[in-house]
Amino acid sequence: MSDEVVLAMMDSFILELKEKGITDVVLAAGNDDGFFGVKYAGDYRGLSYLAMSSLMNIMFDSMTEIALEMKDDGRENNR
Repeated sequence: MSDEVVLAMMDSFILELKEKGITDVVLAAGNDDGFFGVKYAGDYRGLSYLAMSSLMNIMFDSMTEIALEMKDDGRENNR
């Protein structure tokens, strides 16, 4: 699927959401071939909140997948 087709699908989806009453939308897509597309629509304050909230959620979710090595008695004190 070409990049233009994906971007057109994103535009179409944003229009569908607007018809359903969604006013602020942020969409991002990427693949292993290097495609990166971002589409957004709405008030910049709402968009900023959505983007930052998504970033934080993704960061927190990724931290649950990371295996942290700790000593038996907790974090080592590295002063």
